[in-house]
Amino acid sequence: MHQHGILSSGRIKWPWLLALAAAIFYLPFLGGVHLFDWDEVNFAEASREMLVTGDFLNIQIDYKPFFEKPPFFFWLQSVAMKLFGISEFSARFPNAIAGILTLVFLFFTGKRWIDNRFGVLWALSFGGSLLPALYHKSGIIDPWFNLFIFSSIVSWMEAVRRPDRFGKLVVLSGILSAIAVLTKGPVGPLLIGLTVLIMRLVTGEKKILQVKGILLFIAGNLAVAGLWFATNWIARGPQFISAFLVYQAELLTQPVAGHKGFPGYHFVVLLIGVFPASIFALGAFSRKMRSDNPDQNLLRQLMIVLLMVVVVVFTIVQSKIVHYSSLAYYPLAFLSAWVLVRWLDGDYKWPKWQKGVAILIAFILMAAFIGLPVIGINMGEIKAAIQTDPFTAGTLEADVNWPYHTLVPAVLFIGILTTVIILWRKRKKESGILALYTGMALLVNIALIAYIGRIEGYSQRALVEFCQSFEGQQVDIKTIGFRSYVPFFYAKKPLPDSNTLHRPTYYILKADKMKKLEEYPDLKLLYEKNGYLFFSQE
Repeated sequence: MHQHGILSSGRIKWPWLLALAAAIFYLPFLGGVHLFDWDEVNFAEASREMLVTGDFLNIQIDYKPFFEKPPFFFWLQSVAMKLFGISEFSARFPNAIAGILTLVFLFFTGKRWIDNRFGVLWALSFGGSLLPALYHKSGIIDPWFNLFIFSSIVSWMEAVRRPDRFGKLVVLSGILSAIAVLTKGPVGPLLIGLTVLIMRLVTGEKKILQVKGILLFIAGNLAVAGLWFATNWIARGPQFISAFLVYQAELLTQPVAGHKGFPGYHFVVLLIGVFPASIFALGAFSRKMRSDNPDQNLLRQLMIVLLMVVVVVFTIVQSKIVHYSSLAYYPLAFLSAWVLVRWLDGDYKWPKWQKGVAILIAFILMAAFIGLPVIGINMGEIKAAIQTDPFTAGTLEADVNWPYHTLVPAVLFIGILTTVIILWRKRKKESGILALYTGMALLVNIALIAYIGRIEGYSQRALVEFCQSFEGQQVDIKTIGFRSYVPFFYAKKPLPDSNTLHRPTYYILKADKMKKLEEYPDLKLLYEKNGYLFFSQE
């Protein structure tokens, strides 16, 4: 491969520069908007209750056993809450750290596998695409879960490439897999195992999957995950483990999270959501994109296999949630870098169909950036023109201001694309790539500031404000006909006081669930706001 330009420069301290850039993009404004129901609030509440109870072994929600998730991510959030206080910033802080580590990890892995330039492009492709940048400013589990899964796969592949350290690296792969289990569940080693198995079948390379490797991988898993499960079993008996495994099975076979989608759901999510890396990555699937270096081509095959495994597995899973396929961000960013390297070296020309897909996705995103504030600015006319259910109609009544400067993300998006096109026409390819990915990372931050708080104003702010009014009080806040974790986290519900004989109870109902009131004849309406009705019990 040719080596030239700023991306290949050994004088630039790329790990430090990438870490600094990630910190600048991921850390600011983490606490700028309330946590979103369900996942963000759910996880933050489990972590808050760890601090309140001092029990870091048993996960609880509403001070009752919570069997759906293992503890690792909650430990991270608890540490952040201990350092910075119980807040939105603390709940999201661990994922910002994961983002910084991820970009540095991708750089070093890409440099070791191929070269310095590839490492930079891999990190840029990941950090400068829409959903990867967004998820590292969230409070969900998946960024850490994916990092452990992917680093486990990397360790396995390193073991295959370095026979002299095979045993140690496979054990490390197993340990990383075990931490993934402790982060979210057994789907981690499932994805790792499927990827390795399919790689063995596709390549015919016996060294990829050996009995010795399997046994050492299992040993690494048992040494960490097994230790925690054993400790939990001794402390609580089999209740948690059996309930946890049942839930994980249901998650893979039933829409237990309440979201269904069409068969191509994750393909569309990744194509649009991982723009622009997804567009470049499309060119990597052609046989013409094979490398003359067998070792490097093996890595390309690995990334294609991992991408296919993620898309197929989570297409089969009935629950369709955007972040289920987020592990695919890693191989998509790799394949993006793979194509960009060849384009920089003059060995790749964009086919018309790829340019057409890029233009289509750019128009879709532009429509979203323009459409969202335009809808907000004209919400009064829109509400009068459409017929909606009572809850949606109520949420649209929220007093949310959409000034004209909320169109800034659309203007910035146009500016980024225009700048990149000009630079590329002047044959300043590397400058164009840097402008594109840094610009998109900046765009995500600007869009979050412009949009997310306003969207939350419609979706849940009335609910949050009601619960906040009872912060720290010995009251019970219950929902009728819907599930929410907001009453626990935003009321900062204290440990139940056994000396309190009677705790006031309040109920929350959505406006489209009015029939449920027949089951609660003794409720007194306090007020209604933005689709929510708030009651006290007489």
